[in-house]
Amino acid sequence: MRLQAHEIAAIAEAFVEARRAARPLAAFPVRLPDVLDDSIAVQEAALRLTGETIAGWKVAMVPPALRGPLAAERLAGPIDARDVVRPPAGGAAEVAIYDGGFAALEAEFVVVMGRDLVAGPDGFDEATVRAAVASIHAGVEVASSPYAGLNDLGPLAVVCDHGNNAGVVVGPEITGWRDLPADALGSRTSIDGAVVGIGNAAAVPGGPLGAVAWLAGHLATRGRRLSAGDLVSTGMTTGVHPVRPGATARMTFFGATPIDLGVVAAAPNPEDEGTPSKA
Repeated sequence: MRLQAHEIAAIAEAFVEARRAARPLAAFPVRLPDVLDDSIAVQEAALRLTGETIAGWKVAMVPPALRGPLAAERLAGPIDARDVVRPPAGGAAEVAIYDGGFAALEAEFVVVMGRDLVAGPDGFDEATVRAAVASIHAGVEVASSPYAGLNDLGPLAVVCDHGNNAGVVVGPEITGWRDLPADALGSRTSIDGAVVGIGNAAAVPGGPLGAVAWLAGHLATRGRRLSAGDLVSTGMTTGVHPVRPGATARMTFFGATPIDLGVVAAAPNPEDEGTPSKA
């Protein structure tokens, strides 16, 4: 059964309030959507409520078994400009997660758009996307939600709460990326001193540019587009690595200075209450 307008609003309000208060949710609010369009409607309703400035989007793969039923290969979530972290060269930075909720770090390649991405004669083909990208960076998605069971419920739940995004770390630029195959762009994740995952950009179908191409088409269906300066966190390369406050992480990428992070608990943001829409 499709969600009613009041249910869409109630789900969005519950997640927005929980994020504002940095308070865990004991259960998924109201009821889980049955179709992806309703989950996207919840995400859009949350953006209208918060009025946050969107710095870009995260992209993630839908599990293979669900791609047919959902008619979707990937999903997207907005990145709040306030949650973009740019560590100093060779230095460490802090990232905030929802203590008591879901929290993980994911090594990802982050694209910075150099110009507005407009479909060419062949749509969002590789040549069109490549020409619009300014740079690719070592990066980290901070995957966190006030509801601890969000990922367990699957993509329909994840999309409802910002795509399970609580920030993106934009690290050093990957030099020479235009001349390298995706599988040459290696990545490694260590949590609390132990290596927990090794991968490369080919873990994402089509590599970083494939993720951008998909996102551009997806946003077009929502009346949105990628603009110059936007960030795209293109998808996990070493896995989803759970963390809690107090954890430390080191993300190492091909040809880039490692990214060192300390994990802290998100603090309440009372200033968010009643913010008019800018989305």
